[in-house]
Amino acid sequence: MKLGRVSIANPFLLAPMEEHTNYPFRLQMKRHGAALVCTERVDGVDVAARDRRALRLLYTTPSEAPRVGQISGSDPAVMAEAARVVEEQGFDAVDLNFECPIRRLVNRGEGGALLADPQAVARITAAVVAAVNIPTTLKIRSGPDAANETAPEVAARAEQAGAAAVEVHCRSVQQAYVGGPDWSVLPRTKERVKIPIFGSGGVREAADAVRYLREFGADGVGIGRGCLGNPWLFAECRALWHGAAAPKSPGAQERGRALLELVEEEFRIYGPTIALRRLARVSCYYAKFVPGFDDFKRGVHGVKNLADFRRLAREHFR
Repeated sequence: MKLGRVSIANPFLLAPMEEHTNYPFRLQMKRHGAALVCTERVDGVDVAARDRRALRLLYTTPSEAPRVGQISGSDPAVMAEAARVVEEQGFDAVDLNFECPIRRLVNRGEGGALLADPQAVARITAAVVAAVNIPTTLKIRSGPDAANETAPEVAARAEQAGAAAVEVHCRSVQQAYVGGPDWSVLPRTKERVKIPIFGSGGVREAADAVRYLREFGADGVGIGRGCLGNPWLFAECRALWHGAAAPKSPGAQERGRALLELVEEEFRIYGPTIALRRLARVSCYYAKFVPGFDDFKRGVHGVKNLADFRRLAREHFR
């Protein structure tokens, strides 16, 4: 599959997740088989202004290629400038977030709020496409609410504006993350366009991802919360898709090694202050698979430095 000049090796992609899909996390998912990885959402206004925090969120190296930088906003000119910055940082594509259900974003007319205005989405998309030489993709939802399924129209207008692909999270903005996704929106969206349509939402195991492809015709699958603490999910998806034997489930020691790899990289890149603040969020997803999770969770809040965490991990991931 191709997005413009960008080749994607398999249909299993890392979906953007706020507070999760930073560089160390993306690199780990790439090593475990994610074909395309995406940053968390970054405010386009901050990116256009080259804000230091925004640029830290857009840190990348060729090791994770192909990779996508995601921005959000409602002003076409600002989004165009932000997309230029994403391209300057070295990303292979820029993704426009028109799906985020976070209230503060919706209240200022960004993210998922724009699904109620397909023409506005088209204007922003056209401005970004004209501003950069890398492919432009979109992340959307089925629509503002259950009664208004705008994904097919938004995708069609985005294609006319030059978008290379659209990922549809199969829940509405109003639904946020409550309840199951309605995957049937995918074929209704695909019949309106010729560009690739990816599906996401509700992928917890390999069978879910393969069902998106086989039963609903998705060209690719964005995997989000299902891979938190479980990067091995990408290899499981690929094995099931190709009819190969399922890989052996990782033991406690392998899980511990993966967790330490991730945490040590966060300490290296972001420094101890930020890494310690993120430590419980990052590590508890891995620890939930091993015995003594409650003890681990209590222990991680007492960690003062990387050496403390290494000792805690050795104790619980034996």
